[in-house]
Amino acid sequence: MSKPLFFILGRPRSGTTLLKTLFDAHPNVKMAPELPILLPLYQKYRKVTDWSEETILSFIDDLFRPAVFNNRRIENFRIDRVAFTDDLLRLAHKGNIYDFLMKMHEHAYSVFPKEEILLIGDKNPVYSIFTRRLERIFPDARFICIVRDYRDNYISLRNLEGVHLEAPVLSLQILRWRYITNIFRKMSRRFPDRFLLVRYEDLVLEPEETFQKLCSFLGIPYTDCVFQFHEKKEEILSTFSNPAIEKIHKSLLDPINTGRMELWTKELTYREIRTADQLAGRLAGELRYRRVYRGFNPLIYLRTRPMALYTVLLFRLMILGTYLPYRSNRRAALNITKLARIYGAWTSGRKKKIS
Repeated sequence: MSKPLFFILGRPRSGTTLLKTLFDAHPNVKMAPELPILLPLYQKYRKVTDWSEETILSFIDDLFRPAVFNNRRIENFRIDRVAFTDDLLRLAHKGNIYDFLMKMHEHAYSVFPKEEILLIGDKNPVYSIFTRRLERIFPDARFICIVRDYRDNYISLRNLEGVHLEAPVLSLQILRWRYITNIFRKMSRRFPDRFLLVRYEDLVLEPEETFQKLCSFLGIPYTDCVFQFHEKKEEILSTFSNPAIEKIHKSLLDPINTGRMELWTKELTYREIRTADQLAGRLAGELRYRRVYRGFNPLIYLRTRPMALYTVLLFRLMILGTYLPYRSNRRAALNITKLARIYGAWTSGRKKKIS
């Protein structure tokens, strides 16, 4: 029988990795490294009713097929393929798609000691776009949706420009924040027993109280041992040897601190703050984020309309892509986000010429 599943969703650089690390350090939770392959595999095998040995071996081949999502590879799972294959073959003719997808997570390696596994977690920020579809596919799953101050979120993404995580375009990032956060708000209101919205700021200001709330929501015992995760920093870095960890997440393996809060007050210009505040709108206040600018500037509105249309179009195309055949799905996932980077490079080039 498959273990219960939960998802950690949120914009990149909003605290999803911190949450993932805390739950990975929990002795009763298993969390695989980030790799957005669950939906492509589901799309290909969702109609299989009788999992023959041939189908299981095909599933395993697809799982281990070489593919890179921003330096994220199946190799990072450190799965023993022989043991994994033997385990899956035991479910021949009696397992289902959920069993096999969960086995992928169960066999992933963790540096943290484990006791009885009560819960399987999946953390892939890109899945935030597909929140509604994930809710339908996994009707028993629970969702933790984390949000961060939209201005700090943008700065954190901008500081990783060389990693090509996302295009460092202010209007684009704030509009994405608003789009995804609105989805989280709507789903948490519609399914309050399955969706929990948490702020990054609350997690770092009151980590014990916030994590207790999260454990209660997921139905697992609370333990404060998770806050010693930083003691495994060197082991994590040496075990996984993942460029994404080295470049993007290395500092997130330090003890929880408030050093990454309200960076926007020092690093953004007034014009950038005004644009960000207008685009975030009332949603910012509803989430208790302090807005400096509360007015409406028609020039900001007109200047950011192309990005607003692009954001909606891109996300809808990405959602549509999850319904494509398996190989087309993976190809689309790897290439569609290049559009944002191309736009970002083009606008940066224009700004240089103008100046």
